[in-house]
Amino acid sequence: MTKVLPQHFFDNPDIRTLLADGHSCILHKRLNNPLWGKEGFISTHAITFVRRGKLRVEGAEDRLLEVTEGNMVLLPKGIYTVSDILPESGDFEALMFFFEKKTLESFVETLDLPPQRAVTAEPALLGAHPVVSGFVDNLLRTYPSQTAQSRQLAQIKLAELLYLIHSASPDGQFAGLITNLNNRERRSLREFMETNFTRPLSIEDFAYLTGRSVASFRRDFKTQFGGMSPKQWLIDRRLDLAAKILANSITSITEVVQEVGYDNVPHFIKAFGQKFGVSPKQYSIQKRQTLLV
Repeated sequence: MTKVLPQHFFDNPDIRTLLADGHSCILHKRLNNPLWGKEGFISTHAITFVRRGKLRVEGAEDRLLEVTEGNMVLLPKGIYTVSDILPESGDFEALMFFFEKKTLESFVETLDLPPQRAVTAEPALLGAHPVVSGFVDNLLRTYPSQTAQSRQLAQIKLAELLYLIHSASPDGQFAGLITNLNNRERRSLREFMETNFTRPLSIEDFAYLTGRSVASFRRDFKTQFGGMSPKQWLIDRRLDLAAKILANSITSITEVVQEVGYDNVPHFIKAFGQKFGVSPKQYSIQKRQTLLV
């Protein structure tokens, strides 16, 4: 199941919140067993510091990044990732730092850099910096257990991390990456929906991932998709894809449901019958019979 991050992390028993101000937050993750193929949409720019073990992140165009102990990876907002978490010597441990727009804007304003042309943002390795390792160790010593939320302190510590990485990065590379993230334009709604309609995401998730409130998302969607509501468009696109799969392959209904983004088999069967007049199984049989004639 595809998760929206960091929202999903707040309810994960393996992850504790050190500090948070909305979705700008610092999270501590520990695992004893490997996790493979964990899917997620990054809804807020993030930096993950691997303290123990190894993290593999698959981003755009199947590009695979391996983040080893003591290293960091930058994950831009709005990307879809598949991650493998590999404990070594008993466990995996990482700190995850999520930055909302106001946090990045405040940091970029202090850099006084010339305007840069925004380019497509991709996951990027940030390397290992002893000063960041020391910063992480201090955080864990200061907050050894679940803490009361401190919004101001969360912002201070997130800004401190950005400054530490910036000061340790050669030739202003990190500043360039962060400035580019801050300059990114709001994502094309049509492009995002056409690419991700098979993901089992809610309307609220789609709105957040395209940089819109739910109300503006619904309004912009109807403007760009001929007055159709997001919910109806998703149903139609998923059912049309399901029909195509059923007509061209011998696939179980459960597999089809998962492939097109439904999370409930009975709901899928009911919606399919309403659109095509027959059940998915009958539709598949009819199409195969037609090919044999």
